[in-house]
Amino acid sequence: MQPLKFKPIFMKRIWGGNALKTRYGFNIPDGDKIGELWCISDNRTAVSEVEGGSFDGVKLNELAKQHKNDIYGEGKSYDRFPLLIKIIDANDKLSVQVHPDDDYAYKHENGDLGKTEMWYIIDAKPGAKLVCGLKEGTTKEQFKTLLDEGRLEDCLNEIEVDPGDVVYIPSGMVHAIGSGILICEIQQNSDLTYRVYDYNRIDDNGNKRELHIDKALDVIDFNLKSDKIVPEYKKIEGGSVAEVVRSKYFNTDVINIDTSVIIDTKGIFNTLVVVEGECELVCGDDMMHLKSGESVLIPASIDRYIIDGKCKVVRSYI
Repeated sequence: MQPLKFKPIFMKRIWGGNALKTRYGFNIPDGDKIGELWCISDNRTAVSEVEGGSFDGVKLNELAKQHKNDIYGEGKSYDRFPLLIKIIDANDKLSVQVHPDDDYAYKHENGDLGKTEMWYIIDAKPGAKLVCGLKEGTTKEQFKTLLDEGRLEDCLNEIEVDPGDVVYIPSGMVHAIGSGILICEIQQNSDLTYRVYDYNRIDDNGNKRELHIDKALDVIDFNLKSDKIVPEYKKIEGGSVAEVVRSKYFNTDVINIDTSVIIDTKGIFNTLVVVEGECELVCGDDMMHLKSGESVLIPASIDRYIIDGKCKVVRSYI
């Protein structure tokens, strides 16, 4: 099986901008507020479709059923492809929100998955901030009071971020993306978000977006907060690599390719997102050109691959 590139799926968002067009050259109509590019998705909301190659036009869910062992590896199986890979353009700040864990989602959201995620900061304006949990000592009662009084910001743990930083967001942690940040997001395959506070914004139809306060209060872990991770790169032949996340949901590395880097898949599928530069992806006799903003799924049946060029990629696997 060949590496799989997918047609981009663009999601309009009230807080979106035009970075996906201006930075990466995607064909997006002027004036459209595109907040998210779903790079690789087998979610109920939207399923990726292969672009090019012998499986051109085939949906990821169909391909995974027909070629389960090739994609996942011998003896491995998932109901749906387990990761959702995005690029997020936060031209304005996102809502303050929280995601449930798997148990809560299964019981209360028709058998859905919870959501643990991570962010790689591709770009950020000076002073850009993220909300990553609550200030120490915040109780459920204090949280509810501040929410009722419109002063929720008083208990939010805010951190400044720079390009290249990483943040891990487990389920149950209150979080929000501030304005002026471009992010590569790796997450469980879930579209469940419980909005707590949305700054009283209205959509194009004059309506406020739905809040999910009761469910959010059910799942918030009031002791959770996190800080940014500054990747520590180790030299490898042809570049350098930083192991930034190790979890039961996904592992993620950030790899700088200076010339050419060889990666052994060890029989596990890999996803790659090119966040800077461009490269040639070589798998045996197959070669694929990848530029910034593009991504690829490398099936587990491909033993090893070569990334050739000058670029930075975010690599994830389970």
